[in-house]
Amino acid sequence: MRKITGFKGFTMIELMIVAVAIGIFSAIAIPRFGKVMTKLKLKSAARDVTSTLRLARSNSVSQKRPFGVYFDVQNGQYILFEDKVNLSSYTYEVGDSAIQTANLPENVDFGYASFNNSTVIFRPNGSASSSGMVDVWSYDVYDYLWVDVLASTGRVKLVKQSYEAYY
Repeated sequence: MRKITGFKGFTMIELMIVAVAIGIFSAIAIPRFGKVMTKLKLKSAARDVTSTLRLARSNSVSQKRPFGVYFDVQNGQYILFEDKVNLSSYTYEVGDSAIQTANLPENVDFGYASFNNSTVIFRPNGSASSSGMVDVWSYDVYDYLWVDVLASTGRVKLVKQSYEAYY
């Protein structure tokens, strides 16, 4: 007969210590995970707004007709449209052709849109009706991003900002 001299494995105490350690690390990580997800939603929303503005400019240049984006700041919504009514007013009006409507995700809002009538129109030469910016922010993570439009060239740029820089 063979004599068994040593057992290989873990004791119950060792397993319990590992389980408690995993529980403590999870309790620390889960609240941070929610903030990370909100930051990702914020960045994604700002990129979507930037893409929509660039699409409006691209459509305007390629189709040789004015296209614009209207920002409904109160409802967290923005609308890509073809400007067909009262072209000199640079506003979104009844009769303009809405192409795409998008909503901001939960916990993300517009702080403001500095364009006249919360609308920017791109002309067929690529320029914009006015310079301005849209502030996309989240109070949950105290972060915001600006989407900036330069009137003379119609350039659309995403700018990262943080409330922490001001405190």
